[in-house]
Amino acid sequence: MKPTFEPTDDGVEIIDRIERHRYQLTTHSPVSIESVDCDRIQYPVDSAVRITTDTITLPTTHYVYVRDQTGSMVAEVKPDEQASLPKGEYTLDLSGPLKVYAQVNSSIQVYSDPERTHIGLDGRTAVVLGARSYHTRPARTITTTTKPTDLMQAVSTFGSALKTTTPDRSYPTLRGHPPAIERGDKLVIPDGVEQSKTGIKIQTPPTYRHIFTVGPLAYYLGAKVVPGTQPRLTTDTGYSYSLDRQKGFESTVKRVLQHIFFLDCISRTEGISPLPLHNRHSIESIFDDDMQSVYDQPIEKQVQTYLEIPFSKIRPYIPDWKFEIRLTPSSRFIEFLPFVTNCLAPIYTQDGDRQDLSDLKDEIDAISDFTRSPFTRDMEVTRSNAPTPEPRDPPASVQQRWSGKNGPELISTAPLSAFKNSIDRSPRDEPIEVDVVCNDSDMREEVKSVDSTYGDREELPVNVRLHYNTSTQELRKILATNSDFLHYIGHIDVNGFECSNGKLDGATVKNSNVKAFLLNACQSHEQGLYLINAGSLGGIVTFGDVANSGAVRIGSVIAQLLNQGFPLYGALDVAKEESIISQQYQMVGDGQTTIAQAETVVPNVCLVNKENSDITVKIKMYGSVRAEKGAVFTPHLGSVSSYYIVPGSTEYIPVSEENLREFLNEGRFPVVSNGTIYWSDEFDFQ
Repeated sequence: MKPTFEPTDDGVEIIDRIERHRYQLTTHSPVSIESVDCDRIQYPVDSAVRITTDTITLPTTHYVYVRDQTGSMVAEVKPDEQASLPKGEYTLDLSGPLKVYAQVNSSIQVYSDPERTHIGLDGRTAVVLGARSYHTRPARTITTTTKPTDLMQAVSTFGSALKTTTPDRSYPTLRGHPPAIERGDKLVIPDGVEQSKTGIKIQTPPTYRHIFTVGPLAYYLGAKVVPGTQPRLTTDTGYSYSLDRQKGFESTVKRVLQHIFFLDCISRTEGISPLPLHNRHSIESIFDDDMQSVYDQPIEKQVQTYLEIPFSKIRPYIPDWKFEIRLTPSSRFIEFLPFVTNCLAPIYTQDGDRQDLSDLKDEIDAISDFTRSPFTRDMEVTRSNAPTPEPRDPPASVQQRWSGKNGPELISTAPLSAFKNSIDRSPRDEPIEVDVVCNDSDMREEVKSVDSTYGDREELPVNVRLHYNTSTQELRKILATNSDFLHYIGHIDVNGFECSNGKLDGATVKNSNVKAFLLNACQSHEQGLYLINAGSLGGIVTFGDVANSGAVRIGSVIAQLLNQGFPLYGALDVAKEESIISQQYQMVGDGQTTIAQAETVVPNVCLVNKENSDITVKIKMYGSVRAEKGAVFTPHLGSVSSYYIVPGSTEYIPVSEENLREFLNEGRFPVVSNGTIYWSDEFDFQ
């Protein structure tokens, strides 16, 4: 069943979008471009064009999926395989950082060299290209009062951003961003923003706590949120399910969202992308009906089918989704709702804006005391000697949290500006711009380490500018320059960034046009928040003092990971595999911010376990702007032929040394073994 889909962009934009994401189209003669209707592509796309070409070359090695006119898969070509198909009408799925389909009437030859995948056609051939990208910003704005009942109506429109109500909406490219919300004197819902007609309602007491908590679930189900005495999900068919069960309201809502989303990922394998999903065979036996019948059910019936399956039966198979949002249930947080809802993370409420911030500070201080104990840090130079400052009148902020097994949670303090700043920031067509500032001559070792790191990817042009001993005016100018990343090395205290002629207080910075930053200095959390309020999206900061030697290593590791397309939180998570010092680092702004596109599309780390001659490998995959919740990934590793849901991880997979060597040669990505971080092209097999 093809989902209903409303295209949103002009077809003439498709070539620019493909080029921006580094797809390459080659031909022996000039390419003619003609806009065509999106219906010319068999699958849902935003825009489409017809071109004439003889070869399509992808910038990296890719799986290529070929379907015939009926939608049946006729070939799945892995990067280490070749395939030739006779002349016919085919649709090729060339998806990488965005969903790209090529529709041809030609013979096809698919093959890969060590760096790229090529699709050869039967001479100059007409190709209809269609693309569907991630929708990372709201298209419209709703005005609401602070009355909970008005807010309920506003949240009820979030589902209007869904591109389909079939299980395929679990793919991130089929979920648009919920409309933005601003506070006003009356409720105003603009034309074009309509509540989805899914036949699903969420009844809940009209309080901020209840409305905020059900936001992600209402969005994903296209549900109408209405006042009720008890939290409950109901459908027009008469089905009813309590949202306040044994573990409480918030935990129940989280579980229901995970339950429905995961089973959508399973049943969508009968839809537009019938990929072999890991654990499907274990799950499908739980259903009374066959998977095709479940996929074809209307959404209100699917929800009932899913929730009638005990959660305990599917819990062992659900990926370990560790991301959650914490906020205060007050009117100050109404405008956050579309942004925190969009990522489908469970929302927990708390009392007081700074409750968890103080908890985090205590946790960081305990680690800092340990790392600066007489046994390890008595003679170590740190990057500050000033007392840890208290934030000055902090703005309302939510907390993004990623729970982890290696010490404290990863936490980002995100004011509303972090999300709003992303709305007006367009993707860059020119090379990535990185500024490295070193304001202490004794810390130039870190500059040497990171200078060769940024821009070491041949396919990713990067301009790196080095600055030494800047003045306050020079640093202010660097911050105001439109760039992708600032790597600051030096000293920071309660009065600001230490410069050659004094201190630059971030509170006085009016424009920070650097997309993201690493403030590799002591006590940089507060100054980082000022940069977010001035225009930046996200950054990595510290709460306490950091030893210089440890900061150099962490700065180098984080630089390499960000350069390879890891989001801020992913870079910190990998860094914590190696060093306890990294646990003194946290984030401000949106922790999912990236500065580069991952070579493997989905950022991932390879965990290698060696016992004698036995080798097992586990791949951990991170969500990012280009690989949001519900995307899929398969490692080109040994006998693995199934796909895993992002974010998540594989099980430990037994491999031979030869298999592992082949896998590590397929790209550059981090490898962790025995508590040490390597890179795949430098891994020590001894």
